[in-house]
Amino acid sequence: MEMKITVTGDITVDWIQWPVKQDAGGSMFNWKTHLGFKRRALEGGALLTARMLSSLTDVNHPSLSCSPEKTDPSEFIHSFAELKPTGNGYHVKRFMGYTGPDDGLPSMPFRFRDKDTDIVVIDDAGNGFREMKEKWPSSIIDGDPTTVLKMSSPLFSGSLWEHLIERQRKNIILLINMEDLREYGANISRRLSWERTAEDFMWQMRNNPTLKDIQDLRIIVRVGLEGAIYYNRGDARLFYHPQIFEGNLVERAPGKMQGCGCAFTAGFTASLSRGLEIDESVRKGMAAAAELLSIGFSEEPDYPVGDIFRSEGDDIGAVDIPHHSRGLWTIADSPPLFDIEAVSRYIVINGYRRRKCPLPVAHFGKLITADRREIEGYQSIRNILMEYMKNEKPERPLCIGVFGPPGAGKSFAVSQLAASVDPEKIKPLNFNISQFRDEDDLIDAFHQIRDVVLEGMVPQAFFDEFDSPMGGKRLGWIRYFLAPMQDGEFREGDSMHPLGKSILVFAGGTSSTFQEFESQDPEILREAKVRDFISRLRGYVNIIGPDPQHRRDKFFMLRRAILLRSMFERKTPHLFDGDGRLRIDDGVLNAFLRIPEYRHGVRSMEAILEMSILQDVKKFEKASLPSAGQLDLHVDGELFQRMAMKN
Repeated sequence: MEMKITVTGDITVDWIQWPVKQDAGGSMFNWKTHLGFKRRALEGGALLTARMLSSLTDVNHPSLSCSPEKTDPSEFIHSFAELKPTGNGYHVKRFMGYTGPDDGLPSMPFRFRDKDTDIVVIDDAGNGFREMKEKWPSSIIDGDPTTVLKMSSPLFSGSLWEHLIERQRKNIILLINMEDLREYGANISRRLSWERTAEDFMWQMRNNPTLKDIQDLRIIVRVGLEGAIYYNRGDARLFYHPQIFEGNLVERAPGKMQGCGCAFTAGFTASLSRGLEIDESVRKGMAAAAELLSIGFSEEPDYPVGDIFRSEGDDIGAVDIPHHSRGLWTIADSPPLFDIEAVSRYIVINGYRRRKCPLPVAHFGKLITADRREIEGYQSIRNILMEYMKNEKPERPLCIGVFGPPGAGKSFAVSQLAASVDPEKIKPLNFNISQFRDEDDLIDAFHQIRDVVLEGMVPQAFFDEFDSPMGGKRLGWIRYFLAPMQDGEFREGDSMHPLGKSILVFAGGTSSTFQEFESQDPEILREAKVRDFISRLRGYVNIIGPDPQHRRDKFFMLRRAILLRSMFERKTPHLFDGDGRLRIDDGVLNAFLRIPEYRHGVRSMEAILEMSILQDVKKFEKASLPSAGQLDLHVDGELFQRMAMKN
């Protein structure tokens, strides 16, 4: 039997306006010759939550005494948004703001029949309802219902909060947004990795004194539209979309959308009322919010209430967050995945997009990685690139360091990061410093960068092996980069030339990591002015490559698995069956995953694939491999062959 539900809280009137084509041909009216708009008022806030929830179950909720467009801003807060056509409907082009009473709180003269209830949903948007005790349902004053409190900034304040914490503490399920929690003072990273977000959240809940009063509550924190954390009095569980990260859905959507928090609340509460577990309820809420963003407003336009609850959120992964992680915690070695080698084999054969393998995988253009360290490094650089591209007139170039072993794919990684940010605006340029003869070659490179700027593009100059010697001096080229990095201009003779808005990427050729680069002989670092160089960098990334970094590196197989799956999809699509399963001998796969070293990194993995006889076969068998002697170019050939013989 489903539970009885009451929805109440802050009510808004959502005004939307959208452009319409005027029939200007032969019109006698001047206004018909200009761009036209139509406007409509919709019920928002608690009434939108109630409307969405009513499409799934019976709900008791307030009602307006008149149509929304006839309400006054002194009664209800009015919001305004301009829409743009997208597909068969509309998305928000821009949010235009709010209007309300000149002084004090909106009166909110809604009609409401108070009834006994099992679940109370309160949409507390911080717009006055939290201070209007006379409008609170009697059940939270005299009863004992489950209280789903959807709360917006300012968090954890107001008369309603104080009452619920004192009288209904054990019954509260608090729904908040991660952005609001950050604004409140919780130092939780953005868009790095799901593991980092989860770890930061747990640390804040344990150690941030401003969060002490909520440590014994049940809390659901929405992390954008892509994730959520369910915190239950000290324990916590992370829900996440494996293929995307915080903010990705909004980046990829044709426009913005409002009401996603209402959609989450409705989907979550409806599932809860049917007796479903928290996991299923959170997934249902996440799926509804994401679907609302995807659809946008309907053709009328209106909120597409009947279309957003079709998905159960089966593609959403879930994992317990450790209280105190030892070393580098990753989802890949957490329940229900456990075995890195088994997961790696599964990925190569079946891919990583199936529900049985809810592994967080980051996509940056054609660059794919599942290693947490690489994901966080790439995401960090991507965040920096995005911020720089938003700055119309930066003072200086954006300077980034990239390090990795030979064959790790440094140039490819950087180009794909740029492609994931703004491929139409960023133009790549490549220079190998080890091939430069003197300073004139560097000046010529700077001129090429400047020419791209004059074309209206943003050059991304990749200086490979920037740490090469010059004139017999180790790291001798570094001093010539300092002025352009700091001042955004370079000298040619007696003239100074501005570089303009540009991205300078410095790829190490002698150091595999940034830490190795900065820990060289102090006297060499001082003479080459490396400290000055480092101070001008705004970020760096260590590209790990396919080989183990140390004896305890258990994730190298995972890195190889992602690379191999991508290579097979690109180079040998005929080896896949109708279900997308790769036909490969167990021993051959064993050798690819377990060989101790690829002599030239990713290039060697690709080379072995290209050297194998695969064009006229349906399965990668042992017989398709090249001879041990040929394999020696890229691996220990005899060892690779012996590994391939073992199933």
